Amino acid sequence: MPKRLAAFAPLLAALFFLRPASSEPEDPRRRPDLIAAVKRVDEKTLREHLFWLADPARTGRDTDSPGSDAAAQYIVAWYEKCGMVPKGSDGFFQPWGNAGKKGVLKDSCCLLLGKAAKKVTVEFDSGFKPAKCCTTGSAAADVVFAGFGITAKEYGYDDYAGIKVDGKVVLVFDHEPQETNEASPFDGAKPTKYSDIATKAAAAKEHGAAALLVMRDATNHPDEKGFPSDDELGWPGDEKLSAGLPVVYISDESAAQLAVATGRKEFAGFQKKIDESGKPSSAPLSCPCEVRVTDHAPILGGQKNIIAMKEGEDPELKNEFVILSAHYDHIGLGTAQDSLGGTGKIHPGADDNASGTSGLMELAYALQPLHTKRSLLLINFDGEEAGLLGSKAFADKPTVPMGKIVAILNMDMISRNKPAAINVGGIGRNKRLDEVLHTISARYGLTMDTDGMDQYIQRSDQWSLMEKGVPGVFFFGGMHPDYHTDKDTPDKCNITKMKLITLVCLVFLDEVANGENPRK
Repeated sequence: MPKRLAAFAPLLAALFFLRPASSEPEDPRRRPDLIAAVKRVDEKTLREHLFWLADPARTGRDTDSPGSDAAAQYIVAWYEKCGMVPKGSDGFFQPWGNAGKKGVLKDSCCLLLGKAAKKVTVEFDSGFKPAKCCTTGSAAADVVFAGFGITAKEYGYDDYAGIKVDGKVVLVFDHEPQETNEASPFDGAKPTKYSDIATKAAAAKEHGAAALLVMRDATNHPDEKGFPSDDELGWPGDEKLSAGLPVVYISDESAAQLAVATGRKEFAGFQKKIDESGKPSSAPLSCPCEVRVTDHAPILGGQKNIIAMKEGEDPELKNEFVILSAHYDHIGLGTAQDSLGGTGKIHPGADDNASGTSGLMELAYALQPLHTKRSLLLINFDGEEAGLLGSKAFADKPTVPMGKIVAILNMDMISRNKPAAINVGGIGRNKRLDEVLHTISARYGLTMDTDGMDQYIQRSDQWSLMEKGVPGVFFFGGMHPDYHTDKDTPDKCNITKMKLITLVCLVFLDEVANGENPRK
C-alpha cells in the first residue's frame, strides 16, 4: 500500500463530490438517500457545536468535571433531537470508573423562556407536562403564536395562514374557537377533532414547527385550575401517537411568564379576538424559547461514554455494527503531566477533540435519511486523555457483541493543518478497509497520509477495540503548536476541513455498512 493514497486535489473538488457521476448506474453517489444525507452536513451547525464545546464555560472538559458533564448532556440532547436510539448501558450513557449519580427526568427535561438576561426556567411536571403524542427531542427558536393551532379547510379556517413557523416553537390555545357558541362552524358547541392536542401537533409538524406549546384557553374555562384531567397528557408518551416533535402543555403560571417575556400582559386578548371574529389572529412573538423532552433520566457527573445507534434495515445484518467514534473529554486546566503550555489555565480543546465530537454530532443528523444494511453506532468516549479509559471500559464491557462489530473509524483532531489532507492510521492492516479508503480518497480528492502514523495508532480510542480484533482506522489531523495548550481555541479551526472529513466519514460508513464484512 503506497504511503499516499491519492494525489492532492483542490478542496473545492472534495466538497463537491456529488458532481455528476460516471455513467455506471451502480455508482453509490447517485443514490437519493446518500445525496440527501450529504446535503445535511452543514458548516454552520459544525461551527455551533465546536464553539459550544470549546467555550471557556466548559472549563476544558476534564473527565468527571462539571464542564465534561455539561458537554455530555449537550451531546445526548442533540442525539435525541436527531432521533438516534440509545445504546448505552443506561440510556445513551455507559457509566464507568467514578460513575455519577442517577438523576430524575426534571434534570434533563426543560423549558426556558426569554432572552439570556431575563431567561425564565419552567420546571418539568409543575410548570409543563408532555403530551402523550410528544416525541423526545429538543428545539431552540423564537416563539410564534398560532391561535388554536388549527388548519381546517372544510371550515375555511387556518391559524397558520400568513405566518411562517418553519423551525419555530409554536404556541397555541387548547380546544377550538367559539367552543361555547352553538352557531360555531366547528360543529357548534360540540368539540371536533381539531380540539385534540394530537391533531394540533400533527398540524404544527406539517407546517414545519420544531416544537409545540399548548396553553389553556382560559377565557372559556375561567374556573379550571391545574393541568387538564383528560387522557391527552402523560409521560413517557405513546409511540403509536408520536407526533414527531416535542409537544408540551404549559401551566397557567407558565403562560403568564411567557406573556411577560414577550412584552405582553396576557394572551386572553388573542383568544377573545378570535372568538368574537371567528378569524385567526396569529403573530410572531419576540421571545426565544428552548424546550427539551426526554424519557431517559440522565447520569449526572462521573465518567461516562455516550453511545447512540441508527439501526440497520437488513433483517440479519442489522445485528452487525459499524462504529464511528470521537472522544469528547480534554485536560481541563492542564497539569504539569498533560499540559504543554498554560498550566492552570483553561485548555479549550477545540481541535482536540471538540472538532471530532462536532463531526460525530453532525453525522447523527446527516445519517437520518441514509439506508444501511448494518447498524451504525456513534460513540463519544470519555477519559481518552487519561489513557483511553473510556474506550477500554467499552471494550471490556461492550453494549453490543464485540464479535458483531465489523469496523471502527475514530476521529481525533480533524480541523488543523492541510485543508484537504488527513493522516490515517491503520492502513495495511485490513484489505477491505484499505479498499474503501482508497476508493474514497481517489474519488473525492482527499489526501490520506500514513507517514509517521505508527507512533499514534495506539494513542487513540480505536486501539482499544483493535486489540480485541475489530478492524479499525484512525483519522488524525496532525500535531500543531497549540496542542495541549490554552491556545487550542475554536477560532483557529478550519470548519471547511471539518466538513470535508465529516463527509468522508459519512461515505465510509455507507460503504462499510452496506458492503463486504471487513472481518471476513
